Amino acid sequence: MSRLGILFFSGPYQKQAPETVVRLANAALDKGHEVRVFCYMDAVNALLENQKKIEGIVNIEEGFKEILNKGATVRLCNLCLLVRGTMKYCLKKECGDVKRAGTPDLAKIIEETDRLVVIC
Repeated sequence: MSRLGILFFSGPYQKQAPETVVRLANAALDKGHEVRVFCYMDAVNALLENQKKIEGIVNIEEGFKEILNKGATVRLCNLCLLVRGTMKYCLKKECGDVKRAGTPDLAKIIEETDRLVVIC
């Protein structure tokens, strides 16, 4: 089984990048690949809880919950959460393998995955 790493930078609902991350991760997971996502900068806000559901707009929180339920690993930059004041509003461990992390964790993802995709 190959491992896909995704380094993700964009916040939710600014452009299609979050949807691309979720769709790419879903496709890889459905084919049996391991997926590890590192959310950096505004991307940490993609994992905020209680995002409003609006008809016609993809709910990024639900998308991330789906890939987490399928076995994806998601790491959130600890410093990025801290400076944005959103640390306590992010998805909890009950949603899957989502944890706060730092750049050493990103280095580990880069080292341990077969391919790394950067989505800004």
